[in-house]
Amino acid sequence: MRLTALLDTLPQGGSGPWDPPQHPVTSGIGSDSAEFNRLMDTLLPCRTNDPELWFAEHSTQVEQAKALCRTCPLIEGCLAGALERNEPWGVWGGEVFVDGAVVARKRGRGRPRKSENVAAA
Repeated sequence: MRLTALLDTLPQGGSGPWDPPQHPVTSGIGSDSAEFNRLMDTLLPCRTNDPELWFAEHSTQVEQAKALCRTCPLIEGCLAGALERNEPWGVWGGEVFVDGAVVARKRGRGRPRKSENVAAA
């Protein structure tokens, strides 16, 4: 099973801080899966931080999510999976998706600041 497919089967929280499930120690077939889940819960920044950060509206929070992604050991697989699934929005693999396309920077809501208009000209 591909790692991205395995990660897709794990529960992903809704709104609010994500509380990783406590996996009981079991013997037999399920113990490898439980150990993998515990390991992923500690290594992946999207599992140890608020999941809403990866879908934030403010560009400063989006940049923070991108920075956290750069420390992730699964960044390449995460990006490949997001491209394969045509993710409509969010930060995946250190890249920002808007309307299903990778963009360099997410523009905030509302009108751009005057200083941004002058810089673009």
